Amino acid sequence: MTSPLLPALGVILPSSNRVVERATEARLAGRADACYARVPYRSMLKGAGYDEAVFLAAADLLAEAGVAALCWNATRGAALGFKPDEDLCRAVKARTGLPMVTTALAARDRMRREGFRRVGLVVQGDAEEADLVAGRFGESGIGIGATAHLGIAENRDAAAVAPARLAAAAWEVGEGADAVLIWSTNLPGWRLPAALDGVPLLDSTGLGTQALLEAAGLA
Repeated sequence: MTSPLLPALGVILPSSNRVVERATEARLAGRADACYARVPYRSMLKGAGYDEAVFLAAADLLAEAGVAALCWNATRGAALGFKPDEDLCRAVKARTGLPMVTTALAARDRMRREGFRRVGLVVQGDAEEADLVAGRFGESGIGIGATAHLGIAENRDAAAVAPARLAAAAWEVGEGADAVLIWSTNLPGWRLPAALDGVPLLDSTGLGTQALLEAAGLA
């Protein structure tokens, strides 16, 4: 005798990430089975875009598990200006026939939909990264107010940031903001509350997972 399987969702994540799987399992909580594929961190740092062949190979493997939709749960797309994520989604759908979402596009769309005019931003890197990401969101019509940067250069080290330190950074940029965005899927934003003193706290990993659920018709 066999038991019915839960719906399956495909998640692509960077090789150095230590958070996405934990956060995704906590969010799904028995609603769906997540299947994961990692791509080399360097494949998302190829000039102005992605090494598309690597992502298509990952999508092919996840498709074999019968997933209903796919998500690139990483934040690089914002720094690249969002178009590479849009191109990636089109390429994966053309290859597999499956809907594809990304964290960067989900964040942009969510903040547009909610009408946030001033967003506090927390990034794991340096001031240059904060300025770059803020500028990209600004080009998309999303105003970024105060920014905080944690000075983390090695991606995998972001997973070791204490939730208390992350919360302090969120508080720092939250005053006068419509929302605060934790911008790295390797920061443990999923461990923080959904709001800080009434200001919505948007965890990048959670934004990607929510978009994935919506793409699969499970929201």
